[in-house]
Amino acid sequence: MLAGMPPPLSPPDRPLPGELAGASSHGYNCRCVAVHFGLDPAPYGVLPACSFTEAEYQGLLAEALEIQRTAKQLAAARDIAGAHREYGRMRQLAHRLDRTDLELAAVSDLATVCYSAGDLRNARRCAETVLTAFRVGVAAVVHFGQYAEIRMMEGSREVAERVLISLSTEEGDVTRARELIAGQRHRAALRKAAEPGQYPRELLDPHGADELTLRILEARVRVAAGDPAGALAALEDILTSLEAIAGVEEVREQVASLQAMARAERAGLRQAGGEDAAARADLVRLDAQHDGRPAAAKFAVDLAADRALAGDFPGAVAAIVAARDELTAAGATGDVAEASHALGSLLLLAGDARQARAQFEHAGALWKANGDAPGLRRLDVALARCAAAEGDWAAAEEHVTRARESARASGIRQQRLHTDFAAAEIGFARGEDLPAVLDLLLPVALAAADYRFEFASPRARTAWARDVAGPATELLMALLARLKEPRLAAELIERTCAVGAYTGADAPALDLTGTLPTPEPPAAGLPLAALGAVTASLPLRLAPPPALRWSPGSPMRLDRWLRIAAERYGLPRPETETVATWPAAEAGRETFVLRYADAGHTYLSWRTADDLDTVHTHPVDAALIATARELLAGASPTPREGESVGDAVRRALDALGGFAGEQRLARILALNLLPADLVARLRDAAASGRRPLLRVQPSPSLAAVPWGLLALPDRRPDHVLEPGEEGACFDGDDRVLDVADVSLLAPAGIPRRPPSDAGPPVYLLDPRIPGQSAFGDLGSVLGKQNPASPLIRHLDAQLATGPVRPSATRGLDLVRRTDTDRRLLVRLLAEPCSRLVFVGHVSRVRDEHGAQTALHLSCPAELPGTAEPIGAHRPFTAADLALSEVAAMPARVALIGCASAGDFGLAEPFGVLLAAVAAGARLVAATVWALPTSAAVPGADPMAELVIAVDTALAGDDPVTELCAWQRGRLARWRERPEPARSPVFWAALTCLDASDDGQTRVR
Repeated sequence: MLAGMPPPLSPPDRPLPGELAGASSHGYNCRCVAVHFGLDPAPYGVLPACSFTEAEYQGLLAEALEIQRTAKQLAAARDIAGAHREYGRMRQLAHRLDRTDLELAAVSDLATVCYSAGDLRNARRCAETVLTAFRVGVAAVVHFGQYAEIRMMEGSREVAERVLISLSTEEGDVTRARELIAGQRHRAALRKAAEPGQYPRELLDPHGADELTLRILEARVRVAAGDPAGALAALEDILTSLEAIAGVEEVREQVASLQAMARAERAGLRQAGGEDAAARADLVRLDAQHDGRPAAAKFAVDLAADRALAGDFPGAVAAIVAARDELTAAGATGDVAEASHALGSLLLLAGDARQARAQFEHAGALWKANGDAPGLRRLDVALARCAAAEGDWAAAEEHVTRARESARASGIRQQRLHTDFAAAEIGFARGEDLPAVLDLLLPVALAAADYRFEFASPRARTAWARDVAGPATELLMALLARLKEPRLAAELIERTCAVGAYTGADAPALDLTGTLPTPEPPAAGLPLAALGAVTASLPLRLAPPPALRWSPGSPMRLDRWLRIAAERYGLPRPETETVATWPAAEAGRETFVLRYADAGHTYLSWRTADDLDTVHTHPVDAALIATARELLAGASPTPREGESVGDAVRRALDALGGFAGEQRLARILALNLLPADLVARLRDAAASGRRPLLRVQPSPSLAAVPWGLLALPDRRPDHVLEPGEEGACFDGDDRVLDVADVSLLAPAGIPRRPPSDAGPPVYLLDPRIPGQSAFGDLGSVLGKQNPASPLIRHLDAQLATGPVRPSATRGLDLVRRTDTDRRLLVRLLAEPCSRLVFVGHVSRVRDEHGAQTALHLSCPAELPGTAEPIGAHRPFTAADLALSEVAAMPARVALIGCASAGDFGLAEPFGVLLAAVAAGARLVAATVWALPTSAAVPGADPMAELVIAVDTALAGDDPVTELCAWQRGRLARWRERPEPARSPVFWAALTCLDASDDGQTRVR
């Protein structure tokens, strides 16, 4: 009897194909079909299926399908042993039923189970077996006319190929993975184009779940191809699409599995990119979702590292051991290997190389049994680190060489970068043949530094810099110091300082006129009106530095190494115009260029504009930087976390309200930050003629330093100073301001537009902020003004000399306006103007993303912008400026607000200060800390004095010289009578970023 599906209408009319000879199973009931047509069954054999009744047959078939459902559930819970057991039962029933399609379904599912468990060898074996059996099955189908069979087997082929896509991705064969994905999509399109009824519904993917599976696999491929940013963005879209179909009963279980898969992939990418909190959130959710099942143990291993970093080392070790025991019982050998590797990493960090090695070797034995080449590469790196920790350099070299060869063979350039860095670390620690270490490490550090710009998320870029690029640069700077290579070290500092920013020229413009734009179709991008709620996906982000030049007569020596890094690690090297790294020299005036870069310790380089090829480099110990930061934070009126503005001002006046405390701070900062050779040259330059100009580009750790206030040591200490001993290094009270004018340098990589034409000045003074009281946190910064106030008299004098904008008949009309919003700014900057003076609140409105530092104008919340509203008000961010259609900035700009010069302190230095430079400003006056309002010192108005001084200087011929002269006058008053109203708290924070003479005018 022929049970199951109806038999074909006619017998086979061709000889038995050769590929079927000797096969034990090759198609649904093919033996029974032979018997049905009276053919000789001997070539096929006869199985009990041929004698089943329809009821018996259907009962066994239903049992097989129920076993498959149970096996899938066990596999999803990572009960690998249980899933293997159930699939074994399913295969037994497939043999009894003579159902090749059931056999292939079980084996293709097993391929997936083996891959997810880390058993790559058996995963490949199962997947390739399915594809081989599929080809044989197709021949049987064609021979016996059972065409419905092929449609049932096709799903198993798709599952097996997806495993091969993953395996190809693991091995770095991106081309093969993409070919397999394209083939799956092509066949899916053919199935959907076929006549109705040709394929089972599940093969037609009616809800798009199979396509989302391919998209997850495609995200893995993008990572292997060096595009983690694109992969992360794709996973966000995939999770959104999965959420949309999560309620569909037909695909509910598949969607749940895909969501877990996508979240796990996202967590891995977030961890690799350093988005620790976000990765932890994914892992915690996955852990809770699988609570009580082996899958939870897998995520517990990933979460244990957080416990160790939080200081609970014993708890982390115990958690990993417990999770590993559970995973071992579940048969998840790949996860067991990961647990052992994680445990070994913790032990190595704790200094126990012997026990760490034992854990790594346990992981390695499992990876070897599973045929896991990437795992074995990690094993070699881990064992190399263990050997190096014990001083066994020969073993360390052997292991790391094997890891590098494996990474090179894999074709995954990111893997090559990691293994090369491990080799450089070991070579440096060994201390032999350091030039060879430099040849290896220099391209690694340069590639790692540039690779972070591939990430779309600012947090991911920041974390990559901290966890990968930072350690590589730190090791490189230490190596250059040991090799006495000051030129290369200085070039590396200049390249680090040169990072620029996209201006958003290729992104949709942001309409700031107040008219909400018409939403465009999704394919064209986000509707601009939606940008108020979208900040993580801003098209504005830092770019790698452009091509730099060291001096007119000398190119950068790093250029050769950059070409090697790009070729070796696959980074794009777009052609850019060469940008000078130095400001123009001024006749009769010596100009000093001083730059700082953080790389573990902080490194500085200095040279002069008249002698660009003579360079001086110095390391500054991280402990000294930490001391400087701590003292400065204690004296700065910028509020600490949880501190009120009033309390911060009182704290600052306690520290800087008396001369002794202020002088001590100036001396300690100078001893920690200014090298002796620079101090000597500054004194010599000042004594020989015109006061020199000191141009400074601080590192993030030094962004709040008031450089002009620093004292000049007369001698360096010969021992570590105790508190109170710093005075022994000074004979007088000379400050940097006494011998030099000081300004900040803009990063050379900032792309810049030309400034607007000269015209009337524009004033945005103390805007009224919607929903904010005049006495609240975003209240008035100038206090109540009247016609007799010094600032109003100054503005009246400006009006007497010519027009200003916005149009006013008296100075009082320019202060505390309610219309000083982004719409007015667009109109004002559409016309020529000579300078823009903003006085008001500046704040960081979204964590460390520089593009989200903001000016607080009179903008209501309903206006478009990139910042979330604060009540009835939406701040105007650097991103708003860069993405808007605002006309060019005037050549001179003042941003007088709380830490408006704080861009340099951001992990990505592009806030309102540098956004103004990118928009055309050539000189920007700003402040490095929060400015106390006049309410801090009743009877005086230091804020108004500062605003008048800035506006007057910007209208003059040489604003930097004039503002430094004003500050010298304030310093003299302070020395004469050190009282709170004259404290440097009110005037020392002022600085000028001067980009007027560095020759950088270019639009990206």
